Amino acid sequence: MYKLGHKLLNGTYIWSGNYQFKASPYPGQNSVQRVIIFGDMGKDEADGSNEYNNFQRGSLNTTKQLIDDLKNYDIVFHIGDICYANGYLSQWDQFTSQVEPISSRVPYMIASGNHKRDWPGTGSFYGNMVSGGECGVLAETMFFVPAENRAKFWYSTDYGMFRFCIADTEHDWRKGTEQYKFIEHCLASVDRQKQPCLIFIAHRVLGYSSTDFVTPHVFKTR
Repeated sequence: MYKLGHKLLNGTYIWSGNYQFKASPYPGQNSVQRVIIFGDMGKDEADGSNEYNNFQRGSLNTTKQLIDDLKNYDIVFHIGDICYANGYLSQWDQFTSQVEPISSRVPYMIASGNHKRDWPGTGSFYGNMVSGGECGVLAETMFFVPAENRAKFWYSTDYGMFRFCIADTEHDWRKGTEQYKFIEHCLASVDRQKQPCLIFIAHRVLGYSSTDFVTPHVFKTR
């Protein structure tokens, strides 16, 4: 059980209510471990208020289902395009409030996505402007992940019988790159006797069944 506090300028403290959090299983622990993986959820006003970027009404249904099923899973992976804030900090406040009943109880892990990272001249692989100038800073600040360099948002994490290899599709991951070498090592270094469940996670798909909305780089990965 834990609670969060904040010290005001006058020296007094404001405290949250009490939260409960279950410790993660050690690598290789043989127990029931349940994982939820999804992406592109977004956020919305529960009272129906009109606001900027208010086209993710379905996120309320997803969030409600996740809250209702809290006892039936142990860890969450939100793999990119977290809240579509596009540079509006208030949208992040809204999103973190929306998922607080989940993220306060179970690990809420994220992956980098184009709407959080992409901006010209910032090192992102795609030179578009869909992050609204966030350049990954807000996602990297609000959510901790065990990356060696959080500006390069690829990392691995162990959870009981699972090894998760999380790629950052908004940085170059072609053969020979720093990230490609990380992915190779992450996949090759796991002990499959202890962790038989090896999961690779990335925001963008590795290939398409059509030529619609495809960048030239996609075909090179096939």
